[in-house]
Amino acid sequence: SSNNKEQLPRRVYLAVGSNMGDRFHNIASGLRRLCENPLEVKLTRTSTIIETAPMYVIDQPAFLNGVVEVETTLEPHDLLHRLKEVERYLGRKLDAERNGPRILDIDILFYDIGSNNNNNSTTKPPSSLVLQDDDLELPHPRISERDFVLAPLVDIGASNLIHPLYNETIGAIWNRMLQEQENNNRTYVQILPLPRGRVLHLNQTIVMGILNVTPDSFSDGGNYRGQVDIAVKEALQMIEDGADIIDIGGESTRPGAKEVAIDEEKERTIPVIKAIRQHSEIPISIDTRHAVVAEAALNAGADIVNDVSGGTFDPNMLPTVSKQMATMVIMHMRGIPETMERMTQYDGCVVDGVVMELQKRSDAAKEAGIHRWQQVLDPGIGFAKDVNGNLSLLKHYGKLQSSFDGIPFLLGTSRKGFIGKITGEAIAKERDYGSLSSCVAAICLADNPNNFSILRVHNVKGTKQGTQVLDAVLSTRKEENSK
Repeated sequence: SSNNKEQLPRRVYLAVGSNMGDRFHNIASGLRRLCENPLEVKLTRTSTIIETAPMYVIDQPAFLNGVVEVETTLEPHDLLHRLKEVERYLGRKLDAERNGPRILDIDILFYDIGSNNNNNSTTKPPSSLVLQDDDLELPHPRISERDFVLAPLVDIGASNLIHPLYNETIGAIWNRMLQEQENNNRTYVQILPLPRGRVLHLNQTIVMGILNVTPDSFSDGGNYRGQVDIAVKEALQMIEDGADIIDIGGESTRPGAKEVAIDEEKERTIPVIKAIRQHSEIPISIDTRHAVVAEAALNAGADIVNDVSGGTFDPNMLPTVSKQMATMVIMHMRGIPETMERMTQYDGCVVDGVVMELQKRSDAAKEAGIHRWQQVLDPGIGFAKDVNGNLSLLKHYGKLQSSFDGIPFLLGTSRKGFIGKITGEAIAKERDYGSLSSCVAAICLADNPNNFSILRVHNVKGTKQGTQVLDAVLSTRKEENSK
């Protein structure tokens, strides 16, 4: 049985960072290379990803940093050797300046996590291997001075991990650093990775403007059908009004909507994406349930796939998004638009039901290779929910957020039927004030000042103004709390 024990995979935390070229692509490609043989190294979880100012050598570009959990059968030195091979493969010069710019940096932080628990004592918090020789020191010696390592460690769920040399949890070390940080103003920002080396900074409430190129969408009546230049003009106006993302959809998903032929959906959306790209690098999401539309859109210059079915409608969707290393909005719904109105009953509480079903979709995406740092989650307001269900999700928005540790959320309440029912406003276009109120109420009740949301809206200008005031109020309170 001793051979057997050797082959048990160990849990390991690795730090990943890059500040040259297409930083996220470097990290994602490096991890794919590292995990080519999943029997040796398998990627099990990622943190969200942050952008940080450089430490030590400050005259260099900002870094993207994250932490990943892997399971490996490799011994520590063999794993180190493999990591160096991956760095070299991506073009890192290993004799370059220490702490200088790098295409990819992968460090072992903790090896064999939970190894002190094999004697069936589950009460003790997990610790990890201690090792020191000329080539390798474990745990990594500089963890406790690096916010860009501690923040993602906490995010990935390592708060209770005991640092074996300090006999102190990661959570405690991090809290101490947070208190000290107020004096030295080091900042890091959570980001969403975008293609071509771009990122979306999640340091404010994000406004996503809706551009429907459908003849039948319930709210703006599909004003742009077949008229690419009108759609582009509308998009540019949204950008002027403060949109952070443009969401382009060629298939209406309003209640009772019928499916659109794929070729028609492509004809509606792809020319508009290409035309917007002539004018602007604004992040573009493609609102589609079809993998071939998503792929064509990404190739035409879109950045994010927004699938109302959470990857359930088209079995090729998750593999397609994964192959393209794209970010994905994963929405909760039941059934399809034709049937969802009949599926609003949840066993017990709607919030728990949505958390459970959304968790399954998030895990399925992760299994397909769309990791936490490429995910945005959407509770699907108005999709297979009745008025009370929608209100309950908004009231308990904070519970939704905290159930998914730091994965950003998108709220899409704009002009929806439940706002009409509450206000008696029959005309969808006239529901913008109610739409904004629904989101502001949810975000204020959630009281998660570090989790910024994405709001998907028709009225960009009004929403932008609302969120700027909302963010200003919340950040003032954040400063007061930290004093």
